[in-house]
Amino acid sequence: MRLAGKVAIVTGAASGIGYATAKRFAEEGARVVVADVNVREGNACASQIAAAGGQAIFVETDVGKEPDLRRMVESAFSTYGGLDILHNNAYWAEPGTAIETTIENWQHTLDVTLRAVWLASSLAVPYLRRRGRGVILNTASVHSIVGLPGHAAYQAAKGGVMSLTRALALELAPEIRVVAILPGSIDTLPVRDDPRNRIEEFLANVPMGRIGQPEEIASAAVFLASDEAGYITGTGLVVDGGYTAR
Repeated sequence: MRLAGKVAIVTGAASGIGYATAKRFAEEGARVVVADVNVREGNACASQIAAAGGQAIFVETDVGKEPDLRRMVESAFSTYGGLDILHNNAYWAEPGTAIETTIENWQHTLDVTLRAVWLASSLAVPYLRRRGRGVILNTASVHSIVGLPGHAAYQAAKGGVMSLTRALALELAPEIRVVAILPGSIDTLPVRDDPRNRIEEFLANVPMGRIGQPEEIASAAVFLASDEAGYITGTGLVVDGGYTAR
């Protein structure tokens, strides 16, 4: 198992990419802190991991709130005695052009999608350093590097996540690696159920001809978090079916 003996935090783990990744981390031997604002689904994720023979606890966490992030990080140490992997995956997005977006939506998007990545990382670093090494894994987006009209706040935040990944990697090397995953369109509830998402139009520009599955992002996350990626830091892995190759 590639993550045997590791302790991992996954934010936004009650559904979608975070849920699939928390389960895969546990299958690979990690003890997992499932962090999410959704109590029912977060507890369900932790329970499913335990039922499958893994180890997990749920910590109710609003990543936009500093006390919640502090409690999340401290819970990993108090429960499992350390921390090896922080997966900053939670985000918030609401459509809106740069002109239409409200100040409230702009601020909330940056608080949850970008500020939380910086703050959780800064809180986790002392615990990661106690182990002598560690990994911070951030969920960025293909829209960190290509345009997405009508989602100005989200794109600004995800672009910031990628820039922050590079900055942290330089500051924290060699003890801590900092890497990112850049998913394309993934089959999650926000993508599938939002009538504003024009999936067929999007797929016309995806060479693989389909949207991705959360489990495919989880597989990439396992690799980046494992020792197999020991010489990878300060960069991102694009998992988008070829969308950005055009």
